[in-house]
Amino acid sequence: MVAVGQRLILLCFSDVHGKEDIVKAFINDVRGKRLNFDAMIAAGDIGNPQKPEVFSRILSALTTLGKPVLYVRGNWDVNIGEVKVRGVTDLEEGPFEVGEYVIVGHGRKTRPFEVPSDRRVVLVTHYPPYSIMDRGKKLDAPQQTNHSGLIKINYLVHHYRPVVHIFGHSHSFGGIDLSFNGVTYVNAARLDRVSKSGQYIGNYCVVELERGAVRVEWYFLNGVWRRCSCCNRRVHLPVGWSVCRKCARKRDLRYAALPPEYGRLRVEVDSIRDGGRSLFFSGELEIPVETLADEDAYMDFVDAVIREAVVRELLKIYDKVLILPKDKVIEFYGNNNDDLIIPFSEYLFSRDVKVMGRRLHTVMRLYALDKRVHVIWAFRREGYERYARRLAGEFVLFSDRILSQDGERLLRMLHEGGFRPLVFRMVYAPRVKRDNTQPGRTRRG
Repeated sequence: MVAVGQRLILLCFSDVHGKEDIVKAFINDVRGKRLNFDAMIAAGDIGNPQKPEVFSRILSALTTLGKPVLYVRGNWDVNIGEVKVRGVTDLEEGPFEVGEYVIVGHGRKTRPFEVPSDRRVVLVTHYPPYSIMDRGKKLDAPQQTNHSGLIKINYLVHHYRPVVHIFGHSHSFGGIDLSFNGVTYVNAARLDRVSKSGQYIGNYCVVELERGAVRVEWYFLNGVWRRCSCCNRRVHLPVGWSVCRKCARKRDLRYAALPPEYGRLRVEVDSIRDGGRSLFFSGELEIPVETLADEDAYMDFVDAVIREAVVRELLKIYDKVLILPKDKVIEFYGNNNDDLIIPFSEYLFSRDVKVMGRRLHTVMRLYALDKRVHVIWAFRREGYERYARRLAGEFVLFSDRILSQDGERLLRMLHEGGFRPLVFRMVYAPRVKRDNTQPGRTRRG
């Protein structure tokens, strides 16, 4: 039975990746420590896509600890079909209410649930919010950045205003919790951590909530208690470690609160042709500033939101829209230089049109002024015979700030290269008080 009242204790982990032997070691470790908890949270990547039957077997094993198991799916949790394990709940089926708390989870779906406004929320996702403990592999991340966090998760945090947000996925920041703008973020990755010698050293944690206060205690498989040589706290660490996870990554855990006026933007995007300028898109955008690490993360976040808004508008006109990564821009627009070694920095700053080609040279001039420049292709179907797709528009999206530096020449170069500039400008708009009875309400714990 789950305790009902003002106190809730959660045993949390993520990123098992189908390793049943490590789950067995985890269960034995929890029993050996005689840890007290009300429910277990599995924040995704429980199974293995190549062994789909493992997913249910792991969940079944976890129920032997005698407490409810609540989970969300991660990117490894595919091909698993319908899961029917007694004592196990997929949080995407709906909120799980526990006394004055409600636990909500989002693995695949991002439409918020309706929850009572008088409950404190615990949010569970697999992915981190963008810019919060979300370092990832560049090639696997959206838009090939070092951020593995998802923008839609930030909006979920903004919607629920949880007291705790539990997630995984970003192994680099696993085993760390931090409090920022009223939310305690808990990166529970990863339970399947293994030392160089092959010893299991995966981390998990106990999150204790009482009257809105949050306490997080971290544990490692085969770990020992010792003083961190950096912060001097008594912590649980793998044998051979002397520094806690938070101190080990402290340089990357610097966050700065942003002004509230950054939270609402008025954005206008102009389409510029040889014949003049016309309004392509305008609207107000709500930005969850309290979920963003700093101003640089804010600018990248806003850039992504504007880019998505422009793509949605283009899809009203065209059949398909494609954003080209920078390496593909070089591949498609550059000259054939297979016999030359040309690093990206040379493409970025070189003025040698003969080496680059005129069209690539034009785009690189923009990249040199602002990294947030995007080449966008739009396609139309041609006829009804083969539905062959035809490139119908080559757009370049960028901020109007670029045009303050030799703007007329840049626009002329774009037009001569066959590109159609989409230029955006933004101003901060007054934040409107939201109705807390509506689905898009703002909540505070």
